[in-house]
Amino acid sequence: MSPSAVPHPAAPQPHAPLPDDPDALVALLLDPPFVRDPYPVASRLREVAPVHRTDRGFWLVSDAASVEQVYRAPTLRIGFDTARRGQDPRFAGSPSLDLFKRMLPFIDPPDHTRIRRVLAPYFTPRVMAGLAHYCQDLVDRLLDRLGSQGGGDLVFDFANDIPVAVVCHLLGGVGEADQVQCRDWAEGLVEGVHPQCSEEMQAKADAAAVAFGDYAERLIAGKDGAGDDLVSCLVREHRAGTLDAEELKGTVTTLIGAAFHNTRNHIASAIYELLRHPEQQARLKADPGLLPRAAEELLRYDPPVQMSIPRLTTTEIVMGDTAIGPGELVAGLISAANRDPTRFPDPDRLDIARDQGSSIAFASGIHSCIGAAMARLEAQIAIGRFFERFPGARLIDEEPEIEPSALPLTRGYREVRVKV
Repeated sequence: MSPSAVPHPAAPQPHAPLPDDPDALVALLLDPPFVRDPYPVASRLREVAPVHRTDRGFWLVSDAASVEQVYRAPTLRIGFDTARRGQDPRFAGSPSLDLFKRMLPFIDPPDHTRIRRVLAPYFTPRVMAGLAHYCQDLVDRLLDRLGSQGGGDLVFDFANDIPVAVVCHLLGGVGEADQVQCRDWAEGLVEGVHPQCSEEMQAKADAAAVAFGDYAERLIAGKDGAGDDLVSCLVREHRAGTLDAEELKGTVTTLIGAAFHNTRNHIASAIYELLRHPEQQARLKADPGLLPRAAEELLRYDPPVQMSIPRLTTTEIVMGDTAIGPGELVAGLISAANRDPTRFPDPDRLDIARDQGSSIAFASGIHSCIGAAMARLEAQIAIGRFFERFPGARLIDEEPEIEPSALPLTRGYREVRVKV
């Protein structure tokens, strides 16, 4: 999916009428200047063309049922790296694409099943319960820092430090200084999976892939396979022949990189939305038992991942009323699916007691995020502890700036300043 040659349209002003043309709506979502609030645009696209072949050469589906199909249909494969290399010669020999094809989110069965089976014992409820104490201590230390400052930035003074620290504690051997560097590499890698990737973005992704891969190799080399940490487990599986060397490196980078970006954005966004919706915040304070539902609803309301990785059709598939032939790339618009009224009544309303089941924020089926339980644990602890500690917290900026480098694949704030 190479960058469009069509000039970028101006983002509509708030409350301006939205176009009916599906490609104009796609442009508003995928091209800069990005709309601040993508949800009305995504919902409009779902209404006028829920299964749409864009003028960029790929299909974009936006109703909940079709987005579920993107993840669950066995005839859809992860053809991301092959398709990108075939569509644009700039990507030939790309180190980031070489790394992606050994990372779990970009792998299909049977390899996906084999690698996921190795990881599964480290993401059970029992293991998550064991991590809870570490996560609580970490969150409390970060809240101490916020309190001593009288407030700060929810993104970089708080949420930024939680997910990488927790997963690195599970992995073993990744110090605090290394965690900072790993966060930078993870940010760089994200550039390479955007649906429209410029040469500058690809260069950033490739540089991050080389550095991150080298670091993973050094981390692995320092393990003798005798420990009970996750990297030692992966080393043992490699020696037993279950994982090859590239899969071992790809899995380590996946666990560090994927743990960081999305969970950070979710935590900061969730607290921001509760500060914007005082009636929902009051409900949570009155009934702390609502916290798991609240965190799930906040994931649905503002998902950190807005769009799926494109998948390749291997045979004809029917989505909605539309037949899509083989050899086509199909992506799912999570932002629209999570606001689909056929799945979530009154979808534009934040309701922390909502009980319509999980959204598609962590994907679905065999491609559901293996670290979802960890992300939920971190978010629930971070959200709950924040409001217990700072019941009078308030926003300094009512409309903080969106981080443009994350768009359109993911969504998060550049900073969210609060006073506590």
